[in-house]
Amino acid sequence: MTADTNGASTGSRQSDWGASRRSVLSSIGAVAGIGLFSGTGQAQTGAGLSGTGAVYVVTTGAGQSNGNGNGTEYLVLDGDRGSVAFSTGGTADEAFQYAFDNVPDSGGAVIASADTFRFGEPATMGDNTTLTGQQGTRFVASQTGTGEDPAPSESQSNPLPAGHDLVRVRGDNVAVTDIEFDANGTQLNNQAIQADQCDGVYIARNRTVNGFQMALSFTRCTGVTVEHNEVVNPNWYGITSRAAPTGSDRDLRQSSDVVIAGNRVVGVKFNNIAPYNVANFAVIGNVTVDGGHSLIACSPAQRGTIVGNVCQDLTEFAPDPGGEAGIEIEYKETHLRDEVAGTPKARSSDITISGNQVDNCPVGILVRTVPADADNTDARSAERPYSFTITGNTVSNASAAGIRLRSGNAGVVATNTVRNAGTAVDIDEEFTADIEQGLNVTR
Repeated sequence: MTADTNGASTGSRQSDWGASRRSVLSSIGAVAGIGLFSGTGQAQTGAGLSGTGAVYVVTTGAGQSNGNGNGTEYLVLDGDRGSVAFSTGGTADEAFQYAFDNVPDSGGAVIASADTFRFGEPATMGDNTTLTGQQGTRFVASQTGTGEDPAPSESQSNPLPAGHDLVRVRGDNVAVTDIEFDANGTQLNNQAIQADQCDGVYIARNRTVNGFQMALSFTRCTGVTVEHNEVVNPNWYGITSRAAPTGSDRDLRQSSDVVIAGNRVVGVKFNNIAPYNVANFAVIGNVTVDGGHSLIACSPAQRGTIVGNVCQDLTEFAPDPGGEAGIEIEYKETHLRDEVAGTPKARSSDITISGNQVDNCPVGILVRTVPADADNTDARSAERPYSFTITGNTVSNASAAGIRLRSGNAGVVATNTVRNAGTAVDIDEEFTADIEQGLNVTR
């Protein structure tokens, strides 16, 4: 690998890659509406948008054999000085890590060209950094080994291929946009994007394909927006506040002030969208299709809305008591860490479910308590969700129940439309209290 630390690369490299660099940067500048480089490939004074900070471009030297198996050299272009700042014959994570590490504290952007980048391990972003791709940017993971999935599906056989995260976010005020993340068939111990202990995270317009245990993951974060992403066929979860590997120090840690909006999440073994241990949240306008556990599930969560989502086609996989649903409010004891158990944060409360379309799920909307010991029925009274509102939803083709309350307190179930359900509204009187009902319509 070669790093240029004084702003001047070798003459031969400058000659070899000058045209390519000018082409890449001029196209990026055109997209952004700015002129980054002059016709000679030198940085223009004051180029770029005011306040954007430093800019690094990560691209490839197509056709240059480097022994990494894909015939590609990875380059980091310094958008401020107009030179090759770094090159590597290794894997793409080395180039992106160089760029991330050199973004100043004041902030900057790392732009990935419209190429395929093959990673050997994660790249980690720090504070005040934006990572963005072009149409055609692909990040591809590597298999690091195999592992035992504790709950393989019928189409899976242990051991499953395990991989690594592609991008880790470990700083405040960070954005990741416009990239296709390819798990390359790996199913365990990885995420496309994993944010931990961050304040201000924006994840938008990305696509994940071909695996990942959890596709888009955030833990111990505040101020998270995950919007307009497409998540296709991850193994366990699509968009979630859990973390792989499960049981790690990051897993099931609390986040707050979260917006999950306008995403499409399809083909998931467990939950398509799972804001677990989250407070002050909104799940709005998402399309969730083909899941194995409840398509949208908060377990536990406080002060949130689940509004205007489309939930369709749930085929139960290892269901919990009471079945799985299009949308679920839950207390589940195995979702709690010691610091949360026994506190108000262990129970779901002040949740509004409104204006959703739920179709072809065994249960449309479900509220329940799932203790670690299935025989502990007392938990269904002591640890039940409370202060929830379920109004204005349309549930169709729910073979078991349109709306089912297995436990709960101080809830409202009103003005919903339930079509073609085994039971329209199923409320367990033994484990619920103070449930108001009215103007629900059955067709």
